[in-house]
Amino acid sequence: MEESIECVENPVETVPKTNLLRCMEWLQTQNELTKVSKYNKDDISLTTDSNSLKKIILCSGDDDTTVLAGVDELAIEPKAVPLRYLRVKDLDMQCEWQLCRSHFSDYELFQQHITNHCSELHTLDKKANVDYICLWDVCGHSTTDLSEMVRHINYHAYHARLLAIGLNARATLKLEQCRKDSSKRNQLPPLKHKHCCMWVECSQSYNSIQSFFDHVKQHIIYSDRYLCSWAGCGAIFPRRPLLTMHVRSHTQERLIACYHCGQHFACNRKLSDHLMRQNVDPDTGIPCGMCGILCASEYLKREHERQHISAYACAMCDMSAPSPAALAYHMRYRHLSSSGTRTHACPQCSYKAVTKSDLRKHIPIHKKKRKKEKNKISDEDSSEEEVKKKKKVVKKKYACHMCPEKEVKVFSRGGRLTTHLVKVHGARWPFGHSRFRYQISEDGMYRLTTTRFEYEDISKKIVDGYSGPKESLNNTLEFDVTAIAEATKTTPKRFEISLKNNDLQRDIKTGGENVKNEKEDHEIDQNAVEIMMCDVDDDGNIINTETIQSYPLLL
Repeated sequence: MEESIECVENPVETVPKTNLLRCMEWLQTQNELTKVSKYNKDDISLTTDSNSLKKIILCSGDDDTTVLAGVDELAIEPKAVPLRYLRVKDLDMQCEWQLCRSHFSDYELFQQHITNHCSELHTLDKKANVDYICLWDVCGHSTTDLSEMVRHINYHAYHARLLAIGLNARATLKLEQCRKDSSKRNQLPPLKHKHCCMWVECSQSYNSIQSFFDHVKQHIIYSDRYLCSWAGCGAIFPRRPLLTMHVRSHTQERLIACYHCGQHFACNRKLSDHLMRQNVDPDTGIPCGMCGILCASEYLKREHERQHISAYACAMCDMSAPSPAALAYHMRYRHLSSSGTRTHACPQCSYKAVTKSDLRKHIPIHKKKRKKEKNKISDEDSSEEEVKKKKKVVKKKYACHMCPEKEVKVFSRGGRLTTHLVKVHGARWPFGHSRFRYQISEDGMYRLTTTRFEYEDISKKIVDGYSGPKESLNNTLEFDVTAIAEATKTTPKRFEISLKNNDLQRDIKTGGENVKNEKEDHEIDQNAVEIMMCDVDDDGNIINTETIQSYPLLL
């Protein structure tokens, strides 16, 4: 049976820029157009403006679609598909390339269609390189590597299929509408390298992610004893479906995506949790017993409560963290020396950050200073009523739990409450913690968090092995990394890490005892006399020696 392909043709004519801008403003207010707007092929800025404008109002309507229809776009509605055929039946995959509004139901034909767009890339000539720009809706990805752009466009085809599955899943699973911003729904992860298969004795690589997944499935089909031969794994499963689910953790394959915000997930359950978290009913929500936040289900409540319980202990101080990432964050900022870890310098001042994310948070500070100067000038020109409206902001209130009930002091900032607790009440930070933390109470006030939840074995480990704060780690040493074994079916590739200076390495291992012994021996050689007894054989060879007396040399 041949599947039908619906295509909408866009006639292209030259239209003045002002007319197009008026047309897009009209689309924003009415959401329905009676005439088809014309685009200028060479004007990329107009296309970008139209794409951003049609995504501004996302949840204002009561219709079942989550992304509003734009110029010459068909309104897509979710279809209730049996759960068994959710990923193969009634899929409406839309090509969102510039001036292309084609719809497909066959995934192979859709992939071929998307591949043809690789020859329609926009290019910007620079001094020595050429930038290739993706014209997919609300994407804007650019790169100088053509093969990377090919992988990027092929990923759009794979992602569009997941969006189509996620759209129908809303009707099939009876899910609520996503409330996140959809302006980044088509922004994809970086794909600087080819998709490489790490199955043992296989070195295939692909520019198409779907071809990569199809290749790995062949390894799963012909796997003996349902063994995962991905480099360094070696897991064995009783059934092939379990092996298939496991291999997705290596290949990062996803099965469904949120049609509204574009986030993709490994299973239907993750999409359901993603939408349930955003649509918690205040009447039926289940409160967390530790912080009081409302959760949509018991499962989400258990997952949330894990964030309050510390399961990993720091070996350097009396600190515990709920996850390995939080513990690594603590080690990086608390124990590593600040001189060597702050490698990301701000281009506008002398500040140096530990990570790129810290630097990205710091840079807007320079822009805020400029905005404050502009706001001061505008406030002088504006009336008093307008200034008061700007300053009306809901502020948090921080209350001291150590003051008497009738004399409780309330602060507008947590830092001021911290200063009050330290200077007035003599409060101290526990070892391993850099600041006080506050949580909201039943009366809406924020108070100091005085409890920490830990697993019993973690608490015992901290209490038994704690000996006060230790010195910061020294990260100025240089190491050699050498490969000593290749990866097999059951073991990963092995490396040996050693200090570049072997004498220094020996001194660190022995705590400096070797240096002391060498100095003592050197002093004995110069200022002492040893009397030794030697056993010899008939030929005069020494068999055994023994020191019977040693005393300083008298000068």
